[in-house]
Amino acid sequence: MKPSRILICNDDGIDAEGIHVLEQAALSLSDDVWVVAPAVEQSGKGHSFTAKGELDAVERDDRHFAVNGTPTDCVLFACNVLLKNHRPDFVFAGVNHGSNLGFDVIYSGTTGVAIEGTLQGIKSYAFSLYGAKYSSVFWPVIPKVLPRIVEKTASAEWSKLSFLNVNFPERSIEDIKGVKIARLSSRKIGDDIQIIRKTDKETLFKIGYARNGEIEPDSDTFAVQNGFISITPVSIDMTDDSRITDLTEKMPEIR
Repeated sequence: MKPSRILICNDDGIDAEGIHVLEQAALSLSDDVWVVAPAVEQSGKGHSFTAKGELDAVERDDRHFAVNGTPTDCVLFACNVLLKNHRPDFVFAGVNHGSNLGFDVIYSGTTGVAIEGTLQGIKSYAFSLYGAKYSSVFWPVIPKVLPRIVEKTASAEWSKLSFLNVNFPERSIEDIKGVKIARLSSRKIGDDIQIIRKTDKETLFKIGYARNGEIEPDSDTFAVQNGFISITPVSIDMTDDSRITDLTEKMPEIR
């Protein structure tokens, strides 16, 4: 992978510890590593982009750029402006401060990076560290393990419309039990609504981080909670092919 060009982005911001850890890991795979990331935290932005208004990309040095926009804005700028004449071979997202398991992939700006990378026709990964929302003593594990995962998976059969979602358990290398290829669990964020203040016409509230839903034994959440690194191939093709025939048969004639 030494000749490969790697683009790194995240949703925790360009100064987050996780993105520095990911750059360290990427540099062990290639000398051609670029970081284009939000100037400030953009967690929960999903795959949103800035439809209106101007954006500013500030060069910190030759290969580090901070954008005052969403993670997707960063990938769009990097692929279509900054690296237009030599596009990345890989997009690495993260390492997220906290897991992206189950239906987190719908909301996460980290997976938003990987989705946009996939739409750009680039092999993309989303990396997250379980339990590291505020801090972790296990960041040094990532540069030792992540490159081996990329080297093993990069040459695997790769669907044009999918990316790999990788979650690390918050454990030492000695305590990691292995790697599991797992399904997304049914775990979902967003139902923990905390009321701060309520009047007759106004409700002040915030959305908590608690998750609800089933944690199936073959899922990513179950794997990580039991000490495994989980890898999930995630498709961005949202067509439900199983319903096309049935719906077609039920359509009325329009004259």
